[in-house]
Amino acid sequence: MRYTVKIAQFSDLDEVVAIEKATMGNYTYADTAWNYFMNSKGDFLCAYDGEQMVGIAHIAILPDGCGWFEALRVHPDHQNQGVGKALYEKALDLAENRYHTPAFSMYTGPRNVRSSGLAARYGLDNVHEFKEYTYSVRETKDNNGFRYADWKKAEEVFLPLKDDFGGFISINRTMYNINATNIRALADDGFFYCDDEGNCICLGSRFQQGNKLFIGMIGGDYRKGLEFAENLAMAKNVSNLTCTFASRNTELEETLKQYGFTFVGDLITREKVF
Repeated sequence: MRYTVKIAQFSDLDEVVAIEKATMGNYTYADTAWNYFMNSKGDFLCAYDGEQMVGIAHIAILPDGCGWFEALRVHPDHQNQGVGKALYEKALDLAENRYHTPAFSMYTGPRNVRSSGLAARYGLDNVHEFKEYTYSVRETKDNNGFRYADWKKAEEVFLPLKDDFGGFISINRTMYNINATNIRALADDGFFYCDDEGNCICLGSRFQQGNKLFIGMIGGDYRKGLEFAENLAMAKNVSNLTCTFASRNTELEETLKQYGFTFVGDLITREKVF
């Protein structure tokens, strides 16, 4: 069966949400992120069987030009019938021929054989491993002298931490390559904080800003950074902190456990380099 894949219009929101709810139950975010998806670089894709929308996906173009494939949902009545393939093929065509991306990536769970297998089918072979922990905010802490870091300061402080974080900053489970271009863009959006003692943290949300704060990187005294993160979350009336990081960073993992973070799960990203 062949499907038509179109680029979504703002008015498609209700149908998109219906697909996501049918697929994901209560875990949905397309509605709250819709304005962001429609007004940031990239395309939201809708797959149709005739006139009926049967699948959705989004390709985001990150500041360094890399493509990030997310929110792939296929209505349960149409799963295993080629809808996901049609969405992948359209996204890859856009990535390569419209946006000329240097790389195209997605994330999934290591045990999600179907998702991982579909990605591998389309050449997403480079695999990177991550762990995710979450924390329910409890009390206000001292901000420890942290303040915004501009793009120059952020480059200086965070680029040297690249190896500790496996080369990626994770925000809303979106993996940004740790490079000067992405750091400058995130700094302009207010993601980086430093103090005068060499401690630093990358903290924020790509979308759904009122829901969670995401710790993308942290350096120096991890505990001081976490205390600042909790304090900022309290100030913003945000109830959860989430940290996704390279699995090999055992020092950070141990600090998160000691602080009270709980394990969510393992993640992998698959990547195709053009």
